[in-house]
Amino acid sequence: MMESLALVFFSIIISLNTLSSRASQLTYTDHCASVVPNSTPNESNFKDFPHGPFQAGYYLGGDTIVGADTFQKLRQKQVTLRFKNVYGTDVFGIHKVGLTLIVRSASSYYRVGNFTRGKRLKNRKRFPSSITFTLDGFWSESSGKICMVGAGTGYSMQRLEVVLKLYNVVNSRSNISTLVTGSLESLSPRHEVSYFEPISLFVFPRMDYDFSLDTKEAKNEYSDEGEVVPGLSINPDSLCSNISPMINGKFDLQYQSECNSAKNCSPVWGDAHQLPYILSLKELVCLDVKQRVRVLIGFRSSGARWSFNPNATLVGEGWWEEEKNQLYIVGCHFLGMEESMASVHVGNCSTRISLRFPKIWSMNDASGIVGQIWSNKTVGDSGYFKRIVFRSFHDSRVEISGTKYEYGLLDRVRKMCPRQEPQKNKGARYPDVYSVDMRFDMSVRISKRRVAWGYSVPLVVNDQIQQLNSDGTFPSSSSTPPSNSPNSSSTGLYNVSYKISMNLLPNARLGAHKSMLNTTRNVTEAVNVSAEGIYDAEAGSLCMVGCRNLGSKNEIPSTNSLDCEIIVKFQFPPLDTNKNGDYIKGSIVSTRENSDPLYFKQLDVTSAAFYTAEASRTLKKVDMEVMMILVCTTLACVFLGLQLYHVKRNPDMVSLISFVMLLILTLGNMVPLVLNFEALFAQNHDKKSILLGNELLEVKEISVRLIVMVGFLLQLRLLQLIWSARKDDTKQMDLWMAEKRVFYVIFTLHAAGLLIIFLVHQNNTLHGDVVSSSGLSQLHTFWDNLKSYSGLVLDGFLLPQILLNLFRNSKGNALSCSFYYGISLVKVIPHAYDLFETLVYVDDSSLYEDEIADYYSTAWDIIIPLVSLLFAVIIHLQQRFGGCIIMSWRIKGKEEYEKVPVVTER
Repeated sequence: MMESLALVFFSIIISLNTLSSRASQLTYTDHCASVVPNSTPNESNFKDFPHGPFQAGYYLGGDTIVGADTFQKLRQKQVTLRFKNVYGTDVFGIHKVGLTLIVRSASSYYRVGNFTRGKRLKNRKRFPSSITFTLDGFWSESSGKICMVGAGTGYSMQRLEVVLKLYNVVNSRSNISTLVTGSLESLSPRHEVSYFEPISLFVFPRMDYDFSLDTKEAKNEYSDEGEVVPGLSINPDSLCSNISPMINGKFDLQYQSECNSAKNCSPVWGDAHQLPYILSLKELVCLDVKQRVRVLIGFRSSGARWSFNPNATLVGEGWWEEEKNQLYIVGCHFLGMEESMASVHVGNCSTRISLRFPKIWSMNDASGIVGQIWSNKTVGDSGYFKRIVFRSFHDSRVEISGTKYEYGLLDRVRKMCPRQEPQKNKGARYPDVYSVDMRFDMSVRISKRRVAWGYSVPLVVNDQIQQLNSDGTFPSSSSTPPSNSPNSSSTGLYNVSYKISMNLLPNARLGAHKSMLNTTRNVTEAVNVSAEGIYDAEAGSLCMVGCRNLGSKNEIPSTNSLDCEIIVKFQFPPLDTNKNGDYIKGSIVSTRENSDPLYFKQLDVTSAAFYTAEASRTLKKVDMEVMMILVCTTLACVFLGLQLYHVKRNPDMVSLISFVMLLILTLGNMVPLVLNFEALFAQNHDKKSILLGNELLEVKEISVRLIVMVGFLLQLRLLQLIWSARKDDTKQMDLWMAEKRVFYVIFTLHAAGLLIIFLVHQNNTLHGDVVSSSGLSQLHTFWDNLKSYSGLVLDGFLLPQILLNLFRNSKGNALSCSFYYGISLVKVIPHAYDLFETLVYVDDSSLYEDEIADYYSTAWDIIIPLVSLLFAVIIHLQQRFGGCIIMSWRIKGKEEYEKVPVVTER
C-alpha cells in the first residue's frame, strides 16, 4: 500500500516537472523563437560571456512598476545585468544563457490619480528600491541578439512575467559604436495590474574596449584652433584621479550673445525651442596607462539632477593632451531612436569638447574648470552649432596646485573704501582672515523686508586660495596663515576675494523696486556677485567692489557684459560677541544713479556670528551643564530611593502622601522620556551633539536619559504604593475627598497661569514683540513658553502636599526630610547655576539646561529657589505640628492680641 502511494506521488512530481518544462519551452517558443531559435543546451560546454559577467546601463520607462522620478532628486534609472550560466548548444554559435536583471527604482513613492490641495495624498504606491528578474534564454553570436523569458516581483508582491530582448551583443572587443540596446516587455494582458509598457535598455560594455576616435584628423582639429591658453599640468601617472572633477562634473553653459533659440546654437537635437543650460559628464571608462577616457555627455535645461535621455545625451572618447594640459573629447550622438530599439546605434561624431584647469583666476572668472564645445561641421550643415563656453557649475572650485589669483579692482577699492581709524572697541579682537569665521550664511532684506537668503564665502586671501574639504566645504576648524603668505600683521589689512550667492525666498515680493534679484528666473536659481577688496583685521570691516553678470534679455545664459558698479560692505562683530552684539551686518549697494537702468535698490544683509572660538567655549559650557543635570538626576533618584525606604519603615504613613504631587513629578519625568526616547537608541539622537561632535558628551546625555528613566520607575512604584494603601483602606474616604479638593485648587491655579501665558503671548505677537515670518514660528515661541511654565509647576511640586496637609490637618512624617529637602535642593541647583552663568557667561543662551526647567531670568532665579525652600520648611512644620500650623499661627496671634490688658485711666 505504501509503495503504491509513493509511486503515485513520484509520478505526479515527474508529470508536473514535465508540464512546467513544456510550458517554459512553449513560452520561449511563443515569444523568442523568431529572434533566436530554441536549441538543446550542452551543460558540459561552459563558456565565458564576452565583456565580463557584469554589465551596467540605463533604462527609460517603467514608471508603473519602479516609480516615476517626479522631482528628479533621487537615483538614476540604472540596470545591472549579471550573466550566470553560458553553455553551448547543439547549434553552432547559439548559447544557452542565464541572467539576473536588476532594475533600480528612481523613486520610493509614486502618486497615482488626482488630489486636492489641503487633502492627504491618495492612491499612493510604495515601490521597492529595485526589482530583480530571473531570466533564461539563448544568445546568437552571429546576429548579436539575446532573447530571454522569466519573471520578477513588483510592488504588492505581484508576479511580473517578462521577455527580454537585447541587440548588438557581439563576441569581439567593443568600441565607440558598441552599444547594447534592448527592451523589457510584459507578458501579462494589458488589462491586468501586472502589465507595464515596454522598458528600453541602454548598456555600455566597459571591458575589452578599444579607443578609436583619437585619430590624427581629430587631433589636428584641436591643433587648428589657433592659440589655446594652456591649463595646469597634472601628474600623468594618476590621471584618472586628477581629472575626476572633469569627467564627473557639472558645468554652466554660456552661449554667444546672438543665440536666441536652439537653431544653430544647441549641441543636441532634442527640443527645437529650448536651449540646455547645464552640461554633465559621467565617467564610463578611464585608463591611467593609456590616458584615455570614455564618458557620457548629458545636457539639460535646469539645475535638477541629470537623468539619461538619449535625445539629449552623447557618448564620447577623450585623451589628455600633455602639451596643452587639456582634456579633448570627441562626442557622438545616438541615432535611430525614431525607429525600434534594434536600430539604435552610435554615430555622427562631430562634437568637440576641450577642458582645462585654468592657471590664473580673477574676480570674474574663478572657475575650477573651464572649457568649450563646438562642432567640426560648417555653417549650413546639419548638426552645426556655434561655439559654447562652459565653466564649473556655480563657479565651484577644484583643488589643483599651481593656481594663482590676479586682483584687478584694488585701486578702486582703496578710493571708495578709505580706511578709518577705529574710534571704539580698542583692544577688541576680530576674526582671523584665514579662519572659517569669514564664511557665513546670511539673510537678505529690502526695506526691512526679508526677500532672500544666501551665503558669502572667501575665495582668496592675499595670494592664498582658501582650502576646501573633498566635498567642497570648509574645514571644521580654523586654519592658520600659510607660511608663504604675505605678512600683513603690521597693518592689519588683507586683500580678499569673495563669492556671494543669493536665492529668492519662495514667497518673496520685490514689488516695483529695482532689484538685482529680479534677474533670477526662479527661486532655485542663485544670483551671484563676485567681489574683491580689503579686510581690516583691526576694525573687523570688509569693503569690496563687486560685479554681477547681466545675462541676456531672453534669459539665455551668455557671456555678456558685467556690472561692476557695486559696493559690498560687511562689519564683523568682535570675537567676544557677548559684549558687542552677535550679528554680521552688511550691505550691497549700487553706485549708479537712480535713473540708470542698471541701478538697483540697496540690499541689507545680516548673519548670526558663531565663531569657532566661541563654539569651543560653548562646548565647555555645555559639558558643565550636562554634568549638572547628571548630578541632579542622580541625586533625585537617591532621594526617591530614601523615600521608598521611609515608606517601607512607616507603612501607615503612605496614604498621607499627596497623589497629585507624585503625579506631577511622574509626568515631569515621563514627558522628557517620551519626547527624547529615541536618544537611547539612535546614533544621531541629538542635533546639538552632531554639530559639536563630542562623543563623550553624547555618552553623558544617554546616561542622563537612563537615570531619568530610573527615577520615573521609582516614582511609579511610589504612586502604586499610595494607590494600594488608599484602595485597601475603605475607612479613609476623606483622604480622596481632600485629594479632590487639592486637584481642583491646583487645576484652577495652573489653568489661570496658562491663560495668562496665552494672553501675554498674543499681546506680544500683536504688538510686534515676537518677530516671526510664519505661524509656525509663533507656535514654536508659544511652545517654549509652555515648556518654561511646566518647569515652574515642577519647581512648586510640594504645593499639593501642603494643601492636603492643610485640608486634613495631617500630622506625621509622611515624607522623609531627605525627600522634600533633597528634591527641593535638586530643583534649586539649575537656578543657582543660571545665576552663576549670568555672572560668568553674559550670553543668556543655555543649550543644555533642561528645556522644561523654569523661566530664565535673574528675578525668577532668586524668587523660585526661595519659594521652593519655603515650601520645604512649611512641610517640615506641618508634619511636626499639624497641617493647620499656618492658620494656627494667624489665630494664635489674634488671640494674643485680644488678651492684651486694657489700661484704664485713674
